[in-house]
Amino acid sequence: MTTAVRNPHLTTPVRNPHWMTGQRPFGQRVSPRRRVAVPLNVTILRSGVPDSVPGRSLDLGEGGLGAVLAAELFPGELVGVEFQLPDAGSILTKARVCYQERLRCGLQFLAIPAEQRAILGAWTLEQPRRNGTSPRFQPGTASRIESTATAPVRKQAQPVPAVPNVLAESPYDPVTGTPKYIRRKILMLLAASIIAAAGVGWWQWEQAWQELESHPSTRSVEASQLPVAVPAEVMQHLLVHRVEPMLPGRPRVAGLAVLAARIGRDGSVTSLRPVSGPDLLTRAAMDAVQWWKFEPYRLNGEPVDVETTVAVEFR
Repeated sequence: MTTAVRNPHLTTPVRNPHWMTGQRPFGQRVSPRRRVAVPLNVTILRSGVPDSVPGRSLDLGEGGLGAVLAAELFPGELVGVEFQLPDAGSILTKARVCYQERLRCGLQFLAIPAEQRAILGAWTLEQPRRNGTSPRFQPGTASRIESTATAPVRKQAQPVPAVPNVLAESPYDPVTGTPKYIRRKILMLLAASIIAAAGVGWWQWEQAWQELESHPSTRSVEASQLPVAVPAEVMQHLLVHRVEPMLPGRPRVAGLAVLAARIGRDGSVTSLRPVSGPDLLTRAAMDAVQWWKFEPYRLNGEPVDVETTVAVEFR
């Protein structure tokens, strides 16, 4: 059997003194409530992700409130509630969903701080006296609140932040993706390698030039290698092996054949050419003289090439 509430400023009695049943049983609320429509924000934690739901309050008391929300809640679900009381300050507390019917729901405050509970109690009981009149809803107020709660919340357009120049501020090269400091090191190493190679090349060029200057000229080398002209009488004393010329198949022919000969450093005959005499005799003389052998002619103790003349007498 229900008992009517005599306070004209309180809402009509509801049928749910037990908050955890999930339905709307009959009975009187534990604490009085008064009708008030203030914006509120309900935070729901589902799957570890908080979700904020806007709404409007319908009535408010020290132990809880009735509200119209823009989302459906489930009985027994724990939520966070935040709203602003006129001339009383902000209220932030945890609550449990007692019932849900369409967009209307009842929330029971849990672990509300003592000072906020005192504010709610004083505001609920003293505010009607302060105003002198009881706040009453006009017909259609609830439907307007429901439509307001269910309407999508329009967010103000936020200014688009300026996009930073990522390519200019990034420490990585936009083409290769390598850090810029590595690229700088590579360029420095390459420049140092080029400088070192140029220095080595210059040093080698200087060494080669100094070596050329330290040696005698090519012309003097060639001049030192020219054969020395030696008289025939001197070379005759150095002759160690002689081959006599022969005229095969022919009668003896008397005459003299003179040859220009070049003697190498080892004493062997390196070249011959006729100077005078009949062709028959010069050919026979060349065939014999090419096998002659001399002792090396020495100049300043060193063997040298010699140019001389050889006279071969035929009898």
